[in-house]
Amino acid sequence: MELAVFESKHGTKVVTASNLFAVLNLPKRQYGAQVRRWLRDVYEFHDGLRRPQIYRDFARRPRPGEPFEDFFVTLELAKLISLRTNSKEKLKYARLLDAWAQNGQLNLFQPAA
Repeated sequence: MELAVFESKHGTKVVTASNLFAVLNLPKRQYGAQVRRWLRDVYEFHDGLRRPQIYRDFARRPRPGEPFEDFFVTLELAKLISLRTNSKEKLKYARLLDAWAQNGQLNLFQPAA
C-alpha cells in the first residue's frame, strides 16, 4: 500500500488519516481511539508547541455511509504523527512526508540551529 498525497484548491498538501494508519501497519481495531488521540495530542510544529487546530492542521473528510470517521491531515502533522507511533516503518514515512512537504526536494544540508 502506498501513501496517497492530495492537494487542495489552495495548494495545501494533505494525506488521509485512514491511509496513514494503514501504511504504518497499526492494529485496525485501534483506529478510532488512535486517530482521536492524534488530533488531541500536543506536537512541536514549526510555529511552536500546540495542539492541532481544525481547518489549519486537519479537517473532517466527508464520507457518507462509511462506518468510521476519516480526516484530511496536513503533511507536517502527518510527519509528527508518524514519528510518534510504534510503527517499524515510521522513519521511512516521516522522511517521505518531509520530502513531499519540501516539493519533492530532499534537504540533505540543514543549517545548524
